[in-house]
Amino acid sequence: MHTLTPMQNSLTSRRKLPASEIVPVLKKGVAAQQAGDFTRAEFHYQTVLRDHPKYPDALNMMGTIALEAKKPAIASGYFRKALKQMPRNPIFLFNMGCAQLAEKKPQIAIETLRKVTLMQPEHAKSWVTLGQAEAALGKHAEALAAFDQAVTLRPDDMRLAVERAEVLVNLGQMQDAADIFRAAIRADVETSRAMIGLSMAHKFKPDDPEPALMTGLLDSDQLTAKIRRGLRYAAGKALADQKNYDAAFTQFVTAKDETGEKFAIDTHREAFAKRKEIFTAPFLEARSNLGSPSERPIFVVGMPRSGTTLTEQILASHPQIAGAGELSNIRMLAGDLGFGDIDRTRFGRSLEKLTEGQARKLASRYLAVLKRHSASAQRVVDKMPHNYELLGLIAILFPRAQIIHCQRDAMDTCVSCFTQHFSETHGYNADLRTLGQYYRAYDDLMAHWHTVLPGRILDSRYEDMIADQEAASRRLIAWTGLEWDDACLSFQNTERMVKTPSRWQVRQPIYKTSVKKWQNYAEHLGPLKQALGSLAE
Repeated sequence: MHTLTPMQNSLTSRRKLPASEIVPVLKKGVAAQQAGDFTRAEFHYQTVLRDHPKYPDALNMMGTIALEAKKPAIASGYFRKALKQMPRNPIFLFNMGCAQLAEKKPQIAIETLRKVTLMQPEHAKSWVTLGQAEAALGKHAEALAAFDQAVTLRPDDMRLAVERAEVLVNLGQMQDAADIFRAAIRADVETSRAMIGLSMAHKFKPDDPEPALMTGLLDSDQLTAKIRRGLRYAAGKALADQKNYDAAFTQFVTAKDETGEKFAIDTHREAFAKRKEIFTAPFLEARSNLGSPSERPIFVVGMPRSGTTLTEQILASHPQIAGAGELSNIRMLAGDLGFGDIDRTRFGRSLEKLTEGQARKLASRYLAVLKRHSASAQRVVDKMPHNYELLGLIAILFPRAQIIHCQRDAMDTCVSCFTQHFSETHGYNADLRTLGQYYRAYDDLMAHWHTVLPGRILDSRYEDMIADQEAASRRLIAWTGLEWDDACLSFQNTERMVKTPSRWQVRQPIYKTSVKKWQNYAEHLGPLKQALGSLAE
């Protein structure tokens, strides 16, 4: 987004814009924005604001340009000023809700968007955006109710139906979702998106036609890079369902090659080494009484695809435990202390100076997040796998919290990661060799945490869960300090939002086909085995 275009410099020599010309100038701006000429649109809006800085429609339109430029914080500022002039304007409120959601502030967005739905209950887009905000906060029932309201208003909108089906997938209502995705494919509406959704909701049989349709669609030159990548992973998963493993692996590798991602594994290993230098046993012992005495958090950590989602689902099936999903808040708190800073020494220096008051304040901020997910549960699970990188900080902030480390066969874990469509934040997943090297670094850091935090971490092996679900589940619940509840044995029936790639698996009873699954791709895995070394055994 521009803040001052060259055209605006000429405004200084122009006469003051009379009130009678404001609307015609704004219309020119809207026309330019609709045509995709955002520079000229901004010029017209700023022409109004130069002489009428509180004119609400101009402020609102500047906010919409900021939203389109993916600068939601700037957008919120403009919408806030517009609402100061017209606090009950539903258009301004709706735009503010969209900006708040884009800022990753779903709770605030929900409050704003609910006002809009009360003022204009017939505005379907408000219900859609409200549903998106509810889903972002893990409020699955509320999200579905909002999408249902939107579908009632626009029953023939297949694009909206596809978006609603994606919520159904996260809720575990796979058959209903699959029916909608197939209807969209038949109607040739949002076809690629529907195929990607269908791959998440359905286990393909040998005679299902969709895998061939997916691979055929990949030849189209109309796909964006993002959609093509998602469709490749969907096709790979579908082909693997049909036991066409070589063709499936080709799709996964091609998806990686097309992105051209590289991961600085040496830099990453240096960062882990620095972490070990900071968090020594004496360092942690000296700070063991700084944090909160709360036992409410349960941290489930480990490599992605190691059983973290299954573990959370079992725990969250207990009536006194709530699952919050993957929370980014521990990393955010670490960021406040300098974690991830260009100056790599800042994190350690901040921790050395950390006072009891500061530690308690950081812990309170995190506990407030857990409260938004559940106000009544005795324990709340945060299953962000990569919190394993920050177990030293977690131990300082919450010396009485339970930590569960999920483990799984290294080859199965890495192959399962490799075949998933992870976000760009998982850069280590770009190729097999790097993935194996990353796994070794993770394994080494976890060994360090066990050494400096003796007795604080429960190792829970995925294979043990598969072999004897009840024994492994009882061990998990005992670790939390709560009494056993048989509901934990029927985890697949627990209704809650699950948004990870394991959303399908945790809706099924325990099954054993995921053990040694890497062998389906054995002839392709030489670089991974070499990188893992002894861990591959």
